[in-house]
Amino acid sequence: MALCAEAPRRPSSVARALSVSRPTATRQLRLLEQAGLLTRRPSNLDGRGVVYLIDRTRVGAIMAWLAGTRVSWDGREGDPPVV
Repeated sequence: MALCAEAPRRPSSVARALSVSRPTATRQLRLLEQAGLLTRRPSNLDGRGVVYLIDRTRVGAIMAWLAGTRVSWDGREGDPPVV
């Protein structure tokens, strides 16, 4: 997450930075994407690869995830539910 917060990253860049294999980095990035914490887009460099980046509309969910909590409110329907 921290790497993708700095700038959009290719899986190979994440793998190098974390000293893991590219398939391992890709698998973890996909899990974060499925959780709604990252967004995957085609690379602007060559159009063949992909980059992962933080979806700025999901910053609240990302902060909650980092804090170890679960957020069910997505902000699209007004105020969050009162608990």
